[in-house]
Amino acid sequence: MMPTATSEPARQTKPQTTAALHELLRRIEGEYREMPALSVTAPQAQRLWGLDSMTCGFVLMTLIQRGVLKRTASGTFVRR
Repeated sequence: MMPTATSEPARQTKPQTTAALHELLRRIEGEYREMPALSVTAPQAQRLWGLDSMTCGFVLMTLIQRGVLKRTASGTFVRR
């Protein structure tokens, strides 16, 4: 019974987490569109958007994979 009780809340929260990540991706992409010269390092992005390092890394890498951002040789993330 314990695994079932633990599994249920995880399934209920996963869509909310996914929705929150999608919203975060849209918001950050929108900020890069509004400020095309925006250039931040990962630690700066964490502070700017109030993210933990894992979430920030996920968001930045996802936006790179989508062709929205690129990482420069100096380690900053800029609009592609």
